[in-house]
Amino acid sequence: MEAPLLLPVSTASSSSVDIDDITVDAVPTLPASAARSSPSTQSIVFRVVTVLAVACASLLAQHEAAKGFGIDVVSSGAGPRGDDVAGRRFDLFLVSNGRAERILQHASRGVERALFPDASFPRKPVRRVTVRMAGQHLTAGATVDAASATPGQYVISLSPALVSGAGSAATADAVAAAVRRAVARMWLWDGRGAAPARVTEAMVEYLASVAAAGGEVAVTPLSPSEEKDGGEHRCMSARFLRHLEGQRDGFVARLNRAMRDRWSDAAVDAALGAPARHACEAYRAAAATLASSTSDNATRGSSVAM
Repeated sequence: MEAPLLLPVSTASSSSVDIDDITVDAVPTLPASAARSSPSTQSIVFRVVTVLAVACASLLAQHEAAKGFGIDVVSSGAGPRGDDVAGRRFDLFLVSNGRAERILQHASRGVERALFPDASFPRKPVRRVTVRMAGQHLTAGATVDAASATPGQYVISLSPALVSGAGSAATADAVAAAVRRAVARMWLWDGRGAAPARVTEAMVEYLASVAAAGGEVAVTPLSPSEEKDGGEHRCMSARFLRHLEGQRDGFVARLNRAMRDRWSDAAVDAALGAPARHACEAYRAAAATLASSTSDNATRGSSVAM
């Protein structure tokens, strides 16, 4: 009788070895260089996200700035004290044809270019401007007042005398000149009300002239009358500011920026980058020389005539 054929039986130890081998082979092993690069990758991603966030915020800010401010031109049914003529002329020459709004936009663009050449010069928050005819005649052609209830809102009041001239062109010119001064005053920082009036008035006149010239700052020749003012502080004038702007481009913008928080007598020196007293002395000396030369020429001319 033949013996049964016995088949080999796998032992537990051999099965365990096979499973372990399969398990070890199935699990991938990351190289050491990849493990070390993971924190660096996270840092790069974080930086990219940060840059994108800053870029988006900058684009949003530029978009908001490009939108400008809202403009309301209030129609006037009648002038002061029942003067219907002034009210009708205001509506006809400035409101119905959109001329008042265009005058305001043009003036603001010129002033803004002079005061805020780039993002490093902070702007005043101007969100809405209302133009209307004042209820009474004003000493100045126009006034500008901040709305106490709503920050960023301003009201420009025009004197009825501005629309009393004959002809729409003359009326538009008078209104434009008054609006330029009001807009310049609106955009100027004033050292929280502490800036000297002679400084702010000189800057208003300078900015109004720049806005009238379309943003071009022309170097105005000296006038013999400059020397007659007397006193060092009398150098502060629109003509003197134009002179300093010609020496140091951006001087007026830097001076306005320095007046944002508080006024300091050193603000003019800092904006100029040199003692303003020396510039004033040189300016007055040049004006005196010009005055003397003009007087001599006039004397020689009269002698020849005799």
